Amino acid sequence: MVMRKIVLASLLFIGIAQGALAQDSTFARLHLNVLCSPTMYGRGYAYHGDSLAANYLVQYLEAMLLKPQEQEYSFPVYAMEGPVSMVLNGKPLTGWEDFVIAPFSPTMHASLPIIHLDYRTLLDQSALDQFFATHKKAKKSMLYVDITQCQNADTIKILQRLFGMLQRFKNSFQCQGFLVGVDEMSAWTVGMGYHKSQYASIYVKKGLMDAEKNKIKISYTNEARQHRARNVMTLIPGTEKSDSLVVLTAHYDHLGMMGEEVMFPGCHDNASGTAAVLDLANYFRQHPLKYTVAIVFFSAEEAGLLGSTYFVSHPLVDLQKVKMVVNLDLMCGGDDGIMVVNAKDSLTNGFYNALLQLNETFHWVKEVKARDNAANSDHFPFTEKGVPAVFIYTLGGRVGGYHNPYDTPAGASLTAYEGIAHLVIEALEQLR
Repeated sequence: MVMRKIVLASLLFIGIAQGALAQDSTFARLHLNVLCSPTMYGRGYAYHGDSLAANYLVQYLEAMLLKPQEQEYSFPVYAMEGPVSMVLNGKPLTGWEDFVIAPFSPTMHASLPIIHLDYRTLLDQSALDQFFATHKKAKKSMLYVDITQCQNADTIKILQRLFGMLQRFKNSFQCQGFLVGVDEMSAWTVGMGYHKSQYASIYVKKGLMDAEKNKIKISYTNEARQHRARNVMTLIPGTEKSDSLVVLTAHYDHLGMMGEEVMFPGCHDNASGTAAVLDLANYFRQHPLKYTVAIVFFSAEEAGLLGSTYFVSHPLVDLQKVKMVVNLDLMCGGDDGIMVVNAKDSLTNGFYNALLQLNETFHWVKEVKARDNAANSDHFPFTEKGVPAVFIYTLGGRVGGYHNPYDTPAGASLTAYEGIAHLVIEALEQLR
C-alpha cells in the first residue's frame, strides 16, 4: 500500500498525462530517488529488494494504463541479511570504509587469530604446502595476505586462487578464511555467479593491520537460497506494422545490501537506465511508433546477465520480428557524450549511423562514439541469437560512484539524459 501511494503521488507530481518528456529531467529524478531509496534495499537479493523494485515497475506501468507481463525464473544466490560486525584487535570496524565481505563468503560467527601469509607463497604451491605444514593452527585461523605490493598480473592470480576460480586450486586451503589487505575498497560485484566457497574472503584496509598483534571477531549471516526474480515487460502496439517490434530495455537490479547497514543504491547502474526507459514508455504510449514497442526491465543483470539470458531463451515476443533492441545502462553523466556498443555490426550499423547523423544535425549530446560488441550488458544475449541490439551508456561527467555505496542520485548530473531520449526516439522513428 505504501509503495502504491508513492507511485500514484509520483504520477501526480510528474503530470504523466501531459505526455511529453520532462525537459528538466524531473521524471528521471523522481524515479532515481525512489529506486535508490532505503525502501528498495539496493534492489538486490537481500531482503528481496529486487522484488520490491519489480513491484514498483509493475504498478507504474499499470498507472500509465499499460499492461505489464511478468516472467519469473529462479537461481541460487547468497543473501547477507541482519547485523554485520568486524572487530579487529578490540576496535570495531566500519563496513565498506574499513572492510568488505565477498558476497559468496559463508556465514561466520567467530573470534579467530590471524596468521600473516606472504602473497608470493600463494604463487608457489610447494611453498604453500610448506606453510601449512609449519602452521598447524592455520585450520582455526584467518590468513592475512597483503596484495598492495603485487604486480597486477600477480594480483589477479592471487584473487582467483583465493576465490576458488581456478579449479586446480579449489578447496586447497586449510583455514577459516582470508583477509585481503588493500589500500582502498574496489568495486563490489555479484557477477561471479553462485560461487560456493568453503571459507570467507574479506577485504580489509591494510593500515588497520598490526604485524605483531592481530585477532579478529567476525559476525555475519550469509544465507544460500534459491532466489526468484522477475523480468517485467509491456507492449505498446504499433500504428502500421504492429507485428514487428523494437525493444527498449534496462536492468533494474543492483547489488543490494551487505548486512543491514551497507547499501549499494545503484543510481548510475542502473536506476538511471530504468528511469529513462520508463520515460520512453510514457512517451511512446502517447506517440506510438509504426512498430510495436516492447518495454522490458531485466532482473539479475549484475549476477551475469541472467534475466536477459532467460528472456531470449524463453521469449515473450517473436525475436525474429525484432527490428532493433536498444539497451540503456549507466545513464548518469554524459559530459563527453555517449558510447554505442555493438555499433559496428552489419545489423546495427544503420541505426548507429542514424544516431550519428541526428546528433550532427541537432547536437543533442557532445559526441556519439562506437565500439565493438561486448558481453557487458543485457543487449549481449540478444546478439548471440542474431537479434540486432545495441547498448548505450554515457561518457564522462558526474556519476557518483560505481558498484559502491556512493552511487546515489546526489551524484547524478544527467547531462545527456534528454539528448539520449531525443536521439533514441528520432532514430527509432526513422527505422525501416
